[in-house]
Amino acid sequence: MDRFFKPYEGKRPFLFVSYPHVASGQVVETIRILHEGGVHLWYDEGIPAGSDWPANIAGHMQSCERVLFFLHERALLSPNCFSEIRTAARLKKPILVVRLDESEPTGEWAELLENVPCIEALPDARTRAAAILKSGFVPRRFRHTWRERIPWRAMGLVLALTLFLGSAALFSAVATGRWSPLPAPSPTPAVTAVPSPSPTPVLEPPEELSGAERFFTVSFPDTLQETAVRRALGKAEGEIDRGELAQIQSLHLAGNMMLRGRQGLKMEADGSCRVNGAPAGQGKVSNLSLLLYMTRLEELTLVCQPLGALSPLADHVLLRELDLAGSRVTELGALTGLPSLETLHLEYTGVKDLTPLEALPALKTVTVSLDMLPLSWDRDARFEVILVR
Repeated sequence: MDRFFKPYEGKRPFLFVSYPHVASGQVVETIRILHEGGVHLWYDEGIPAGSDWPANIAGHMQSCERVLFFLHERALLSPNCFSEIRTAARLKKPILVVRLDESEPTGEWAELLENVPCIEALPDARTRAAAILKSGFVPRRFRHTWRERIPWRAMGLVLALTLFLGSAALFSAVATGRWSPLPAPSPTPAVTAVPSPSPTPVLEPPEELSGAERFFTVSFPDTLQETAVRRALGKAEGEIDRGELAQIQSLHLAGNMMLRGRQGLKMEADGSCRVNGAPAGQGKVSNLSLLLYMTRLEELTLVCQPLGALSPLADHVLLRELDLAGSRVTELGALTGLPSLETLHLEYTGVKDLTPLEALPALKTVTVSLDMLPLSWDRDARFEVILVR
């Protein structure tokens, strides 16, 4: 089997893979595992022969959201690798370094990779791939949606073949007289009670507002939330009603700034935050009542905010990623009703007890900071606790 696979070409977020070709064996084994797990990746095996190689590289660097750099002694000697990582830094693309050996960057390389997160050298591709996923560098939006996982072409061929065979069989039956469009009536069979199957639980958002309630005008508790909601809806002016809030799937606030995603967001040791290197002042979001109507939220970032009660989050069954870092959260009981939550950031909060999170069936990682220790939770819980300094 060819070890290479077709790189991602599409409109969803993807990882740009930078690596030295001398280490392509190790690299492709690793990213193939990520690819088979549904992660969108692009690497230079996707460049057609005869095309403008530098322009193709530059175009994909511009359109990617994050960069995965495989550090090897030959990478430090490669002008192409240096150009790619320097461009990624200039474009403020988040970078994750994955070591393939023990080589150390020096000079311009050391300056370029300063403060960039790094995964140390690991013995095999599967372990490297697992470490990349556990690092939190690959959010859910970088993975295939359920529509992408369906083999539409194969299903279309099967459907066409089924229709063809069915039509051929029907034509043959009519031609030979074995089928009549008006069959003789048959006796009605006795009706026997058949127990109805138990309904299979499906994660759906709460029912949308009915009647006039969905047209109630929204009153915003602060200007930051109003600006963020208007940006999410693409509605700069005019009144906003409760029904419109149900359209929002992601909302990202860091201090007094609004973001399109978590990329570029960094927490400082004093609990403050920076966005693309610029300090973000303390936010003013404390009233979360608007979240009651954002029933289709999948990603929510409320970093460095003086949050009040988290109870408005209780019914967000579609929420998968939640960032409360640097907020004044102390209790997590309101989050126990989030069956889809996979990633939770709690760095620099007042939380001391993680045991309520053991009720979340999909939770994979919880990120905490050193100043929060000691913490209480069952060490056999399904989720992994990641400690940052």
